[in-house]
Amino acid sequence: MSLIRTDNEQWTAAISPLTLGTVQLGMPYGIANQLGQPDEEMAGRILDAALNGGITCLDTASAYGSAEQVLGRYFQKQTRAATIITKFTLQVNRETTLSDLEAQIEDSVNRSMERLQVDCLPAVLLHRPNVLGQFGNQVTELLLRQVKRGNIGTLGASLLSFDAQEFAENWRELQHDCYELVQVPINVMDRRMFANGTFDQLTRSNKKLFARSIYLQGLFFMKPEALQDRLKPAEPWLARLQDFAEQEGMSVAEFAFSYIHHMPGIASIVFGAETPEQVNANIALLHTPAIREKTLHELAQAFSQVPEYVITPNLWEGK
Repeated sequence: MSLIRTDNEQWTAAISPLTLGTVQLGMPYGIANQLGQPDEEMAGRILDAALNGGITCLDTASAYGSAEQVLGRYFQKQTRAATIITKFTLQVNRETTLSDLEAQIEDSVNRSMERLQVDCLPAVLLHRPNVLGQFGNQVTELLLRQVKRGNIGTLGASLLSFDAQEFAENWRELQHDCYELVQVPINVMDRRMFANGTFDQLTRSNKKLFARSIYLQGLFFMKPEALQDRLKPAEPWLARLQDFAEQEGMSVAEFAFSYIHHMPGIASIVFGAETPEQVNANIALLHTPAIREKTLHELAQAFSQVPEYVITPNLWEGK
């Protein structure tokens, strides 16, 4: 078994166009999830389908229920290689000290290594990178100590929001070369990162960009007329998305996937799956043609005013 690719040449070669997100393997997840959390046997079949289909990157996190443990047990029985990207969150407030941060990072790294059954984490992302705006180089130095000790291979961050001020505060630190990977929530309806220039900043930085939430946690696959009350505000936008897909002769899945897959600057698309069939369906989407320029221009205008509530899953729960 080899989960570890740490030098730059190997890491670049290890990035596949698709990255399997494993939150569904550790907990029930997604607005359109109908099957709940798969059992261990089904989780193994999902992972088999990913590796058999040429997927070499797997995305997980300490916050994803039992996902890290599921991956650890699975790869103890494997001889094939994959690169696991995990994430952890630092809890901070005004009273947090440097010693507190060091203890949290040490504990998070050790717990993830134990769950994944490895002696080095190939890649670690800050799950809530706003800590960089508050503690900046202190966090970076502590993470780099873990890299030097051989506990972490590559560093990065998983961005949650594209508020311009918030991004600027984090970017002061995140722009450094040691943060090689950045996950971004991006999809055909969400224009925020283009409107405020953050996507341009990220692409100019030459960081490896991983796109997640390209189906908006499965919302894109729900029938507009069947939405729950809390999701009713999405109805006209889903109808418009369906119209655009039909205009291109595509399914909604093909349209949403093509929009991200053919976008310059995206290294890999993170997707989740509840079944092996869903894994294979996403792999097949790699052959979807690009959307016509005329349509891209039209959708940029059509989706420029989508309410923040519709494109921010964290807000749905409070409705």
